[in-house]
Amino acid sequence: MGRVNVSGFGNLSIASDAKAPLLVVFGGKKVGTESGVYMWNFMGKIQSRYHIFVAVNQHVNGKDSYDALLSTVDAQNLTPSRQFLHLFSGGWLPGEHLLGDMLRHKKSIPFERIYLVDIWMGSSTSADFYTHLPNKISTPITYVHTLHGAVDDDARDALARSVGSQNEKLVKPEKTDKDSMDTHMRTNTVAVGLLP
Repeated sequence: MGRVNVSGFGNLSIASDAKAPLLVVFGGKKVGTESGVYMWNFMGKIQSRYHIFVAVNQHVNGKDSYDALLSTVDAQNLTPSRQFLHLFSGGWLPGEHLLGDMLRHKKSIPFERIYLVDIWMGSSTSADFYTHLPNKISTPITYVHTLHGAVDDDARDALARSVGSQNEKLVKPEKTDKDSMDTHMRTNTVAVGLLP
C-alpha cells in the first residue's frame, strides 16, 4: 500500500498486516532535502514488516504529530502489535515534545524501545532532557551515535553511561564515507538494522 498523509505532519506507509509494528520516525535538519524525504531512504528493507510514520521535518510538534498519527492508524483500521520510536539528530525537538508531554502528564510510554540516533545535544535543553531520560522511564533506550554528532561530548558520554554498554553503539567512519555527514547519516542504517 502507498503512503497516507497524516494531517500534514508527515506520511504513514502501511504494511500488509494490520497488526504489524508501528515505527514512529522524527528526523533531523534539511540535508539537501527535508528529513520527511531523506529518512525514507533508510526504511526500504523494513517497509513490508512495519507500519512507518516519518515526520515531514524536525519542526513539527511531536505530541500533535503523534496524536494525529494515532487517529490515522485508527481510521485505517490498523492494530499495531507494538510501537518503536526513532529520533535522529534534530528529531530531538519533536521527541522532547512527545516524551516530555507523556512524562509531565504521567502517561505510560507506548514504545517498546526508543532509538536515539546521533541525537543532537548541542543545547542545554536537549542535553538535559536526553541525558536524564533513561533514569525517568523504564522503556529501554538504544543510543546509536558517532563520535561528534551529539555536539556536546560530555552529554554524549553521559547518555552512553545512562543507557549502558549493551544499549550503546558507536558508529565509526568507514572508507565508503565521503565525510563525517555520511557517517552521521549512516547511524540511521545501523539503528534500523537493530529493530526486531
